[in-house]
Amino acid sequence: MDFVSKYKGQIDAALEKFFTDKIEGKSGIEKEAISKLREFTMRGGKRIRPLFMILGYWLNSDVDDRIVKASISLELMQSYLLIHDDIIDQSEIRRGGPSFHRMFGYEGRINEGISIVCADLSDAYSHEALLDVDFPPDRLNSAMKLMSEIVEFTGIGQLMDITLSLGDEMTVDDVTAIHKYKTAQYTVNGPMKMGAILSGYRDPNRIDRFGLPLGIAFQIQDDILGMFGDEKELGKSVVSDFEEGKKTHLILYTYQMASRAEIDFIRERLGRKGISREDFERVRNIIEKCGALDKTRELLKKYYDEAISSISDLSPSPSHRDQLKYMADLMVRRTK
Repeated sequence: MDFVSKYKGQIDAALEKFFTDKIEGKSGIEKEAISKLREFTMRGGKRIRPLFMILGYWLNSDVDDRIVKASISLELMQSYLLIHDDIIDQSEIRRGGPSFHRMFGYEGRINEGISIVCADLSDAYSHEALLDVDFPPDRLNSAMKLMSEIVEFTGIGQLMDITLSLGDEMTVDDVTAIHKYKTAQYTVNGPMKMGAILSGYRDPNRIDRFGLPLGIAFQIQDDILGMFGDEKELGKSVVSDFEEGKKTHLILYTYQMASRAEIDFIRERLGRKGISREDFERVRNIIEKCGALDKTRELLKKYYDEAISSISDLSPSPSHRDQLKYMADLMVRRTK
């Protein structure tokens, strides 16, 4: 069974119904805000987080309409976090279209203010969507508490990302820690544990051994694609991460392995807008030639292997194990 093809359409349908119900009877800026949130949320999302929530649920219970409806809470949470992230990074493009703060026709600061409030609405909607599903109260309370912890972890990771990138003291371990907090918790680990909790799974913390390393591997692959991926598949410029000054494993390994002249060339351009394609190609060539790309891929494989080795501890079912392996492969072998 392929979870993506089986459940992605159901997740999209549940999201569409949620927004249709929200928009009904609304007018003015309220209707515009909800309509823009619907457009942004429905645009090109892979639905990774809801799928992992359903997967965690399936480890202990047959998939039903309740968990599909509950899973959209994570997609609404994702919109909330992405809107804030794009404002912080001043990103222009998201999922092949304009970032949320570029979707309104007001002056720049007004657009950002509206977008921050809309993100807050999406956060409220995420809680509403979860609480609106008929699960036993103790399980629902535990899942809601975990969702709050996921947002807390993500916020800590975002703070680390903003502050540790300043200056030249950031380390490879810092990047891994950011990936753990900012990505792994809310992309794989937290969603799976929420689903497991809602199903009554005996030991949800066991999922940490799968979800955390896989989430880190996912982000490492994202960083590789952000530098070497295909722009048409990604739906964004491959230059954007570099122009934002993003210090990834690729960059920090390059600082360890490249020549002084090559390091200086990259340092002078990292975080500056308007890098020429010629200079960017040279940056990529330096990263690849010095061995930083290969070393980053080795690190990705290390975390992927760690996740795969834990699968046998999560379920005795061969079908469960096969699906966990399939989803892990999907996360690290993707091209967008």
